This record gives sequence, C-alpha cells and structure tokens, in this order.
Amino acid sequence: MNRLNQVIEMVQRGLYVYPIVPNEKQPIKDYSYLKASQDIALIKRWFMDEPNINIGLNLAKSNLIVVDIDNHNNDLQAPLQSLSNLGYNLPSDYVELTRSGGLHYYFRSNKPVKPTRKTKFIDGVDLLSDFVVSSPSNNYKVLNGATLDDIPQAPNWIIKALDNRAMPTDKMEDNHYSYKKYYTGYLLDEIVKGVDSGNRNNWIASIFGKLLRAGTEPKNAYNLIQLINDNYVSPPLETKELDTVVKSILKRFINE
Repeated sequence: MNRLNQVIEMVQRGLYVYPIVPNEKQPIKDYSYLKASQDIALIKRWFMDEPNINIGLNLAKSNLIVVDIDNHNNDLQAPLQSLSNLGYNLPSDYVELTRSGGLHYYFRSNKPVKPTRKTKFIDGVDLLSDFVVSSPSNNYKVLNGATLDDIPQAPNWIIKALDNRAMPTDKMEDNHYSYKKYYTGYLLDEIVKGVDSGNRNNWIASIFGKLLRAGTEPKNAYNLIQLINDNYVSPPLETKELDTVVKSILKRFINE
C-alpha cells in the first residue's frame, strides 16, 4: 500500500491528519495540527503538491494519546524501567519507531481528549495528546506488523497524568525512604493507584470499608469516597450507583 492510501485508510478509521514538511516535524506553510482534516480530496492535493510530505496527527481529535520514549542517551531501557519502577505499564502493541530512534506507544481514549502534553513526565518520557508526527512519515515505522486495530485503551495512570492528577518526578522510586509503612500508608497508596472500569464497584466498596475500619466517621468517609470516585476511578461511578455501594457497606459495617 502506498503512502497516500495509508493516510486515506487512517482518516477512514477516524484519525485527523495534517501535512508536514518532508523529513521534518514542522507543518507545511499555512497548516497546523489545529487544521488537521479528514477531507480525502484535500489530502490527495497535499500529495500531488508534495508526494514526499510527512504526516502529523491531531491526537485530541483522533481520541489518541502517545507516550513518547526518548532516545537522547541511546538508552531506551532506562525510561521504560523508570516507568516500571513507578508501577506504570505500557500495554500497547501499537508502537512506532521514530526517526531519532525513540518509541511512540499509542493508546485510545474512550472519552474526549484535551490537547496537551506533559514533557518530562519522568526523565525520558513525554505524554502527548495534542499532536505527533506519525507513520507513514519518512523514517517513522510501525513495529511488528501492528495495525490500528492493535491500539488499546489508555491505562488509567495516563489519563490521570494528563489531567494533572499524577505527576511523579524522576527521583521517585519504590521503597525510596527508610520508614515503616503503616495501615494508613498502604490505604493511601491503594487509593492513589485507582481503578479502571472493570472492577469499580468492588474497589469502591473495599476502599469505603477500609476507611470505616480505619476509624473515619461515616459522614467523612462518604465525603472522601466522593472525592476518590471523582479523581481515582476511571470512569467515575454515577452518584446513584456510588450511593448504593456505600449504603451496602455501611449497613454491613453497622451490623458487624
């Protein structure tokens, strides 16, 4: 499949593209990621005017997020290991090799994405939801024969980080401090880790029960669980469903 047909297939799958100067990263004159399009006739004109253009993606309009692993020090494993040490996994089979030798891990979002980027989320790792240079640009290559069908949903930690709810530094490491961890510390770690859609009700029930057993007043525990639901559950439970879970656990706690 030639490059034009690849781009047409991308827009037919819901992606928004814009033209970039051949072998570069800056848009062609009078274009930007804000002018990304799905107009096939327009895209054909881009290629007629300059067959060797690079291709940019408007990630936000395409509901995509990219985790950019830099290769500045010729060491891709260091940033990947740093993410792993923080408990942040990259479960994507759709990975592109960039012209600088870095890696772009692609993820989908099941809700609208705001265009933003977190440069140096940790050393060597950027989080992108605004724009990116993409295959089939020159010197950008999809690895292992992956297709757009292989792009998975974004893990909860990426969504939170883009929303400024999780911003680790490159100095954070597991067991970095030599202190004894108590029940409250484990509970807070569990809360901040959060939960994705698969097990929300049971997770909320467990956290609310643990707040009560830690001695939190029921009204305070309810206020906390609302904050936890809004910030660490993706997507949050509806209020009615949250109240049902809370009432069930509170009734069980009272009867113990």
